[in-house]
Amino acid sequence: MLLARGFSLVELIITIVILGTLSVTVVPKFFGPSIFDSYTARDQALSALRTMQLRAMQNTGAPCHKIVISPTLLAPPTVDTCGNTADNNNADYLVVALDSASTDIRFSAKDANNATFITIEFDSLGRTNNTPNCSTMCRIDLGEADICINSEGVIYGCQ
Repeated sequence: MLLARGFSLVELIITIVILGTLSVTVVPKFFGPSIFDSYTARDQALSALRTMQLRAMQNTGAPCHKIVISPTLLAPPTVDTCGNTADNNNADYLVVALDSASTDIRFSAKDANNATFITIEFDSLGRTNNTPNCSTMCRIDLGEADICINSEGVIYGCQ
């Protein structure tokens, strides 16, 4: 009787499919920053922007409803002021700080005229106060995942 040695064609194909799947999903995570960093930062920034927008619409008594944007920080100004300097001492859900040591993602904000802006303030209807000029759309760039704000105040994730 002849003994079969080696692998069958089905076993070889299954092994190749498993190796291919692993190479597509696991290997890219070991090279460079992950795309998940962009999406995580975008989702946190969306939450902070929408929370400030809701506060403006509910008129919560805050002196201003503004978010200050710097390359590594998106946060309201110092509590009880309406300056143009972001403050880390605000509530955690309003502060999005990017760790420059662990990621190369940065905030970059452009208005409808492609001009850079550092603050965005909401009125009682949830729209931007013409600062920046979001007459068509404003965009906060995070690399792979961006945030768009249209003229009516709709804040959403865009590509």
